[in-house]
Amino acid sequence: MLAELRIKNYALIDDLTVEFSPGLNVLSGETGAGKSIILGALTLILGDKPDADMIRTGADTAQVEGRFDVDKRLAGECSELGIAPAEEGAPQLLLRRRAERSGRGAAYANDSGITIAALQKLGDRLFDLHGQHQHQLLLKPEIHLDILDEYAGLHSERSEFAERFLTYEEKSAELARLDKELAERRARRDLTEFQLKELSEARVRPAELEELGRERDLLQSAERRFTLARQLEELLSEQEGSIIGLLGIAGKTLRELAELDPGLAERRARLDEARAGADDLWRELVGYRESIEFSPERMDEVNSRLFLIERLERKYGMPADELASLEARLRAEFDSIELEGSRREELTRALAAIRQDLTTRAEALSRKRGKARTELERRLGTEFETLGLGKAQLAVSMSRIPDLNGVYERKGECFRLMPTGIDTAEFLFTANPGEELRPLRKVASGGELSRVMLALKGVLSQARDMTQSSSIGIVSQAGDSERAPGGGVPTLVFDEIDVGIGGRVAESVGKRLSRLARSHQVICITHLPQIAKYAERHLLVTKSVRGDRTTSSIRTLEADARVEELARMTSGAAVTRAGLAHAREMLESAKGHDRAVGQGPRRPTPPRVSDRAPSR
Repeated sequence: MLAELRIKNYALIDDLTVEFSPGLNVLSGETGAGKSIILGALTLILGDKPDADMIRTGADTAQVEGRFDVDKRLAGECSELGIAPAEEGAPQLLLRRRAERSGRGAAYANDSGITIAALQKLGDRLFDLHGQHQHQLLLKPEIHLDILDEYAGLHSERSEFAERFLTYEEKSAELARLDKELAERRARRDLTEFQLKELSEARVRPAELEELGRERDLLQSAERRFTLARQLEELLSEQEGSIIGLLGIAGKTLRELAELDPGLAERRARLDEARAGADDLWRELVGYRESIEFSPERMDEVNSRLFLIERLERKYGMPADELASLEARLRAEFDSIELEGSRREELTRALAAIRQDLTTRAEALSRKRGKARTELERRLGTEFETLGLGKAQLAVSMSRIPDLNGVYERKGECFRLMPTGIDTAEFLFTANPGEELRPLRKVASGGELSRVMLALKGVLSQARDMTQSSSIGIVSQAGDSERAPGGGVPTLVFDEIDVGIGGRVAESVGKRLSRLARSHQVICITHLPQIAKYAERHLLVTKSVRGDRTTSSIRTLEADARVEELARMTSGAAVTRAGLAHAREMLESAKGHDRAVGQGPRRPTPPRVSDRAPSR
């Protein structure tokens, strides 16, 4: 529960600290005094987005701190988030939020920095806040299923179903993509097959084009090469005065000279080597000339091959050396049609299994909802009696959306399957016996909507307390701000739940809030004395001008001060003796109600509020 709230530099508040008690805490005061400002500051430590315009004029930073007494369950959740309790004996949680005019800020839990997401998670565990217009959510049928599931305790099952449904949608999307790809591949399959056959038959090798170019050049020069080789043969050996013959004569002469001068022996060896080399060259040229091919047929083959490769280069827009890799890619694509066909069969089987699982889960959810709605309708009927709605009746209408392409099929009919299952729900309402039940959004007045919401909060709180669940609600598809009214939190906050009501109805609402405060801490802003009289702590919010600055302040009302405030709420600014007497009677009647329902005497509420003067 919220033990203490401190606000600095927020709107009309300079520096204010207020402590709350268990049970029913009521804030009252003139319109514009700053009651809703206090709750607005409270939403900051619940993770709401700060508004720079709410930072007090002259300040650059606003800060809100909340000190909470927490139970073992919440202490355990804090530990999971890496937040150690402030005290081991009596676990406490200190949440702090700083907002700067520049848009920056920070959040802390027990002086350790945390993310806004973690702050929001803690806020959801600590509070269920009913704003001035939250009952208007009941005008949106999409939240009605969330409320029913909250009452039925289906949070876990619905989350699991939503995850399974997401898997189904992902695999369905994958199958759709695969079908599209397969259709495109099959559409070009004939072309792919033709291209693959063409490239496979061509069998173009890397560097083949260069090799063929060299071979063509040799074939074209065969006659000239033959003539030149023959000329060299004759020069080297076959004609009179050939090179080899002359080297032989020179060698004989050099040998005679070396006999006369032994110093020339080395020159003779070199001349012998030259003659041997010339002889080897002659023999190689003979072999080369004899190997020269004169083949018009081969020239035609080479030219045809070159023409084919160059044509393939132009056709596929790539160098010849890359044609082999293109062939490999086309073969892989051609083979993948069969492989993807197998993948499609696998996906189809998986989807069928998931669809069957979703069908089973959806039917289970639907059965539990059907059972829960009967109990919810009965308990709401009881709540309505205590809230002055007389014989009002609320029914939960459940239906399914027909869909020819729906996943869920039963007895030849197809229905739409959604992340929430196969059901839709809408509250039907009548405030008068004998009148036909009609959609709540069409027939309920503002005051009736407020009381329906209060009744729902009471029923959901009791249901959650009985199951000891730690979940506070299911988030509707409309977003976090449109959460179904949860019951499994320690503190319930009502900002002007009394909109559109008064008199006997206000008395009934006050009693209901008092009863709700037996199991929860309740913080309520109200203008009605019929509600304020049941408070265990009555806080008065006032606005004053000090110098040239307006400041909101708050104080706990005791004894005569509380009687005077109840009289003001009853009679207006002019408080009379009759009004004061009536206020005392109201307080006595509230005490009598407590004794009648076994709540016991009200706990004393010593002044634990400090209102610091503006800093100068």
